[in-house]
Amino acid sequence: MEEYNEDEIRDITNEVLEHMMSPKNYGKIDGASGVGMGVDPTNGEFALMYLNIDENQNIKDIKFSCNACQDTVIAGSMFTEMVKGETLEYGKESASLMSEKITLAPPKQQACSGMVIKAFDAAIKHIDDLKNGSKDEMAKLELDISCEGVENKEQ
Repeated sequence: MEEYNEDEIRDITNEVLEHMMSPKNYGKIDGASGVGMGVDPTNGEFALMYLNIDENQNIKDIKFSCNACQDTVIAGSMFTEMVKGETLEYGKESASLMSEKITLAPPKQQACSGMVIKAFDAAIKHIDDLKNGSKDEMAKLELDISCEGVENKEQ
């Protein structure tokens, strides 16, 4: 496991506090290219992700909203800041990396943070679905593990 010195820990803590107290990119994008929902079917908590992708496959704008805990808000704020203005491919790689990193967290935090990634993946799925003729308002993906720390059995 990676070790951090005191200054690095302070920087990480300050960044988390900043995203907790003043979340970035929270809200809705009207006319988004794709809208995705990551949902915990056990307790009904969810995150929504709105993507605007330009003709060069760049993430022109990204926003999220949620009915979930503070961990989800922090993860949504940090993730959207990380990928905004980047390529869609970079966003996918970042989502994959974040998914790997959160496996080190306690189950509740894995689920709450993972909800953001599921919403991002669902928004990408929605873009693809729309290209294939879907009229759905959004795509929805369920979490594999509940925010309550219990495996969701119905997958």
